Amino acid sequence: MKKVYLVLSAFFVAGSVSAQVMKTKAPEKIALPTVMPRGGYVAADRAAGDNIYTDDFSTPALWDVTADANGNAWQIVTTTPTNVSDYMGDMASTTAANGFACYDGISDLLAHTVTASDCYVSLIAPVNCSTHPYVTMEFEQRYRAFNSDQTIVEVSNDGSTWTQWEINTDLVTNSAAVQETYRINISAVAGSQATVYVRFHWLESGGDPDYGSGYGWMVDDLKIFESWDYDQAITASWARSGVGVSYAGGLDYGNYTTAQVAAVEFSGMTENLGAQIQAGAKLNVTVSGPETYSGTSATTDLPIGASDSLFATTDFSPTTLGSYDITYWFDGTNAEQVTDNDTLYGWFDITDHTFGRDNGVITSSIGSVSSSLEGVLSIGNTMDVFATGVIGAIDVRLTSDATNVGQLIYGECWKYDDGVGDWVFLDATADHTVTDAENGDFVKLFFSSAVAVNAGDLILITAGHYGGATRPRFGMAQPVEEQTVLGYSDGSGFYLSSPSAIMVRADMRDFESIDEEVANNFTIGQNVPNPFNNNTVIEYTLTESANVSVKVVDMAGREVMTMNPGNQAAGDHKISIDGSTFNAGTYFYTFTVGNKQVTKRMVVTK
Repeated sequence: MKKVYLVLSAFFVAGSVSAQVMKTKAPEKIALPTVMPRGGYVAADRAAGDNIYTDDFSTPALWDVTADANGNAWQIVTTTPTNVSDYMGDMASTTAANGFACYDGISDLLAHTVTASDCYVSLIAPVNCSTHPYVTMEFEQRYRAFNSDQTIVEVSNDGSTWTQWEINTDLVTNSAAVQETYRINISAVAGSQATVYVRFHWLESGGDPDYGSGYGWMVDDLKIFESWDYDQAITASWARSGVGVSYAGGLDYGNYTTAQVAAVEFSGMTENLGAQIQAGAKLNVTVSGPETYSGTSATTDLPIGASDSLFATTDFSPTTLGSYDITYWFDGTNAEQVTDNDTLYGWFDITDHTFGRDNGVITSSIGSVSSSLEGVLSIGNTMDVFATGVIGAIDVRLTSDATNVGQLIYGECWKYDDGVGDWVFLDATADHTVTDAENGDFVKLFFSSAVAVNAGDLILITAGHYGGATRPRFGMAQPVEEQTVLGYSDGSGFYLSSPSAIMVRADMRDFESIDEEVANNFTIGQNVPNPFNNNTVIEYTLTESANVSVKVVDMAGREVMTMNPGNQAAGDHKISIDGSTFNAGTYFYTFTVGNKQVTKRMVVTK
């Protein structure tokens, strides 16, 4: 099929992306709940950490669940509704058996008839915080992200003007449901106030009828308590390269090649949830792997309720192949009284040929955008090039959807041209038909000749398909920087709002021009014929005796054949490969001669 190429000027923000709108970072969350007393409870004391008010939803009359204008409403239940349970599991809060609040969005999702929702579950009586200047709110929740729904916590000290905290914004659409406890410092609204109102707000503007609007949200075990004196939370962390190159803050990479490794800068975001200034607040970072790192940021005094980003004062420039694990945490001059919200983790890999931004964990997928549900789609990530090289292929991660099989996909490479102030097209891979064997995995798509890139280039690597009633779906991974996930659909360019990385990577090898002379002692020829059906022959020459072995693998790296000619004398040789049992597709054969290797590709047709 003929691809349509365009200059990607005038990008617009993608609206409701079908089942894959990404969301941004939440205020703060912790892993384990605190056990609550049963029923509503009000405390008169004011020691740090002591409860001011708790409620376990065992008395529904304490809560208002009035329906909105379209008849949508929260409900207070003691068991998870069946539809909600099927899609996001059962509520597992500390006191779920006594009751919890639930918004059921599954009915709209299943019916594909989405109506706007603007629903509240509101604590009817105000909470008296008049003797508590520093107040924290905590609750347990279960939530699964889907499309454009919003989950908002609202607090008021007069019942009419509400301060909002939108939460769950870091969760990836269609990722697993989360069961966790949220903690928010509400001192700015509730501190020293005699009438503090609380409500939970589900908001959905209407969604996409083809894909539904949301799964649901369940809330339980509300606690309002006197803030701890020293409680500093980590709310985000980053490991970025190319700081100040194409993007001021640099970009995060999940995979580097040894040639493309650039200095990694570590940073993190912290929030003061305590009732005192967090003196000497600082970021700490350690890296374990083939090479190690330990660093800290400069210190700062973090005001009550404030947030700040801190940067490690030294960078990390590893060069050894392998996996690297990162630990981030914040501390300060005074010992933390709460430590369950201090630490986050990250990782990246260094390989010999893979360069990409995803972290390898598929959390959602994309097959279309709402503006063109059945249109051509090409979408990917921007990347800085840190060293001159070539891109011989693109690796694209497919979901395991059965409808992917038989679909055509391709990859593209673009470059930002400073002279024209726009993206320009460099090349596209050959079309590839997805097979059942490779579905749900990375698929390698080859350029007819390697694409040259230079140090300092800003490139865009994309995965694409030709649209239709059923479309291939590409994997998405961790949240990444705004305006670094770009694409086009039916001729219109866009960037995803609050995006996650597309699982598309550059393979920085020249598959057509691999040097056939290695240490001047052997030459490996291309298999003939290529493509082939049943049999093909590979000729090779040894300039001195050597031990020879041959391995054939498929696109997923699975070994399908090995041959061991053993020690062979200098001269011309050839081997025959029987491909009659191979499935149609692309394969790689690797000759190991002594301690040297050469890899080439071959294509089997049926």
